[in-house]
Amino acid sequence: MSRRRRGGGRERPGREPPNDDYQVAVREQYVPLARLAYALCGDRQRAEDAVAEAFARVYVRWSDGKVDDLGAYLRRAVVNQVHSRHRRLRLERDEQNRRRVDWRDGQRFDEQLGDRDVLLAALRTLPEIQQAVVVLRIVKDHSEDETARMLGIRRGTVKSRLSRAMDTLRELLGEEGDDV
Repeated sequence: MSRRRRGGGRERPGREPPNDDYQVAVREQYVPLARLAYALCGDRQRAEDAVAEAFARVYVRWSDGKVDDLGAYLRRAVVNQVHSRHRRLRLERDEQNRRRVDWRDGQRFDEQLGDRDVLLAALRTLPEIQQAVVVLRIVKDHSEDETARMLGIRRGTVKSRLSRAMDTLRELLGEEGDDV
């Protein structure tokens, strides 16, 4: 027999409502995870949706005792969630990349760096994994080891993806962009 929740709805058998530990983790982790998701996707609504979905999916594994480091597991879940949403939009993005416009026209390099939208637009042209590596290593200042663990790749792969991403960003932002 399944248990009843407040409001008369049925609860899934064997699944307790979130306990205080998980609720505390949600409160503490929401803002940093939302910032991470936003840095990865550039859209506040999609970032919030990704974080909410990650919390829901992780709770199932956490309540079964399958999560050792909740913070790291949540970060990885958010990265995965953002990537899965990106995959759905891949064809649209690829088409936009084919029609790329030179938005740098008439700007000095220091003006380009000052323009957050320009930098975000350049970041969005990178493959998803390179975006994730740049955001985790450069924006969020995670170590190579932490980034590798969160993305499920090797440390050397983090270094090579970051190098390729930075080369692409320098190319997009102009020859003067050696400091990117």
